[in-house]
Amino acid sequence: MTLNQLFFNKKPLLTSLLLISLSLSGCSYFSAVESTPDTVAIPEQWSSSTAPQDFVHPWLTEFSDPQLSALVKEAFEKNPSIQGLIAGITIAEDQTWLSTSAFWPKINAGLSASRNKRNNATGIAVSSSRSNNVGFSLDFLWEIDLWYKLGNELEATEHEKTASESDLQAAQLSLAANITKVWFDAIVANEQVILTQKTITSFSNALEIIEQGYDRGIYKALDVRLARSNLLSAKGRKENYLKIRDESTRTVEFLLGRYPSASIKIPNQLPTVSQSLPNSVPSTLLDRRPDIIAAAERFFATDQRLLKARKNMLPTIQISGRGGTSTKKLDDIFNPEFLIWNIAGNLAQPLFHGSQLFAERSQAEARVKQAAADYAQVVLQALREVETTMAAEQWLKNQQILLTAEIEESKEAERLAEDDYVAGLTDIITLLEAQQRAFESKNNWLEMKKQRLQNRVNLYLALGGPVLTIPPQ
Repeated sequence: MTLNQLFFNKKPLLTSLLLISLSLSGCSYFSAVESTPDTVAIPEQWSSSTAPQDFVHPWLTEFSDPQLSALVKEAFEKNPSIQGLIAGITIAEDQTWLSTSAFWPKINAGLSASRNKRNNATGIAVSSSRSNNVGFSLDFLWEIDLWYKLGNELEATEHEKTASESDLQAAQLSLAANITKVWFDAIVANEQVILTQKTITSFSNALEIIEQGYDRGIYKALDVRLARSNLLSAKGRKENYLKIRDESTRTVEFLLGRYPSASIKIPNQLPTVSQSLPNSVPSTLLDRRPDIIAAAERFFATDQRLLKARKNMLPTIQISGRGGTSTKKLDDIFNPEFLIWNIAGNLAQPLFHGSQLFAERSQAEARVKQAAADYAQVVLQALREVETTMAAEQWLKNQQILLTAEIEESKEAERLAEDDYVAGLTDIITLLEAQQRAFESKNNWLEMKKQRLQNRVNLYLALGGPVLTIPPQ
């Protein structure tokens, strides 16, 4: 039965209400959705592939870095953003309790007292009388949830509570990933400082040899100038890496909720990852991704509120009552002989609210569409992140293998260039280029190793896990 029929049908109103109540369970207009919105077609397996292994290991412990695990644990306890989300869950839980309380009658107790004076005029005489009145009352009001409107609101708040919990999990996962990646930045910067210092020492030794040869007339002044320039360039790079290490260290401390004093001791070497990714990863792993769960729960919450907005156009039934005593003496306030009470039922059908109810329903429908679009966007973003990181895994691995071979070749080329320069078989430019290439190949290898580790972190972040576990300290 439509609302138009309810308003204008000649049948008695109670008969109409009965027909509506019998048809509610089978009417899709008042039924909640049971599945998330359709997005893009998702294959059972990802199109990108890697080396075959079992995908069952926790990602944080894979790096075998107890210090990193301890830092993440500290961040979960002290990071202000995480604490704010925890408070948000408490708010969501309380909101659920508020929605539950709507099912129960509202009962209020009252105590009243009054004193009255009345003047009476009879002829020329004036008399007055005084009276006292005290009373005790209990009032209650109860809305019967005939159409499950209150139930829709309760289910909406429960979905929002689950979404808040998923927001916390997503924030924790993101925080752990960010700390891990910045931690790797700091370690690599520290390694680059060490590498640059070794390079400075090597360049200083070469400069000393060239200056001695210049004093004996073997080398030109140009050779000395170029060697000094090479050394100064290496010293400048060291200062830059010191700056990066300092910034990364302070960022880690900021994420931990500490004062950014750059006081954390940074390891001298990146961790290694021995586990390979599987050749086949099921796309169902995205079902555990917290931001997808949160988006789905918010969609279900908006759908429940849409149902409530539609049902707001249906009649409401309320039962109200009042009981208590009224007496002139305070001692008799709880005497049942002075008991008074009343009870009443109220049936209200919205007829005209200045289009308020229609506007609220239209807003609720728009919010459902908005939540569905937000859900689709989150899923698409997740698919892009997973496919991108999985595809990058093999390319980064191949690049690191090539850089390892390049280090060996450039190291040998540097040795040969030094021997030839001392023997007078080559010029200073060739030697400096060989030295520079040897340094760059080692530095690039460090950067590539860091990128592989960070890409692995990004993949676990994109897949929503495995479940983050922190070993006992």
